[in-house]
Amino acid sequence: MSLQGYAVRHAVSLGYEAEATHVIWSEFETAAPEVARLGAERLLRTGLAIVATIRRDGTPRIDPVEPFFSHGHLLLGIMRSQKAFDLLRDPRCLLHNPIADPNGSEGEFKLRGRAVDVQGANLWEGYRQAYADRWKRRPPEGFPFRVFSLDIDSAALIRWDIEKGEMIIGLWSLAHGVTETRRKYP
Repeated sequence: MSLQGYAVRHAVSLGYEAEATHVIWSEFETAAPEVARLGAERLLRTGLAIVATIRRDGTPRIDPVEPFFSHGHLLLGIMRSQKAFDLLRDPRCLLHNPIADPNGSEGEFKLRGRAVDVQGANLWEGYRQAYADRWKRRPPEGFPFRVFSLDIDSAALIRWDIEKGEMIIGLWSLAHGVTETRRKYP
């Protein structure tokens, strides 16, 4: 079965329209290995990412989250908070790696998708193990948080070639695959 065929079936199983085209992380890695590799490096560099959610009134909310990879999924552990309630009400979100260098040398990685509330024991245990691997301790039992798996609609990877004075923009979607454009900057 093609990735697109799987994505459509997966979308329908989650209650989305049949034309929805999103994938879990491992399918994204298969479809765009270099973009996924560089993106994962950026997400794991600090162990934090910025998630944008949609508030009840339709305005955006941004907050830090900790991304983890387990069982082929990109998982976000979120304490019981307004951003978790945002995602339960409207799963559309954006995920962006943090940027600290004003020159942009770190590059940017952005994912657009839907956060799916994790119910399965395997993914919960995968999250707990990934958390323990990073922080050398397991999350406390009974800690009030939720785990979401990000179903990816599209990705953007932005890099700079300082010597050539170019910004390199790599985009990925199921419909168009990977495309790359270069633009001069300053």
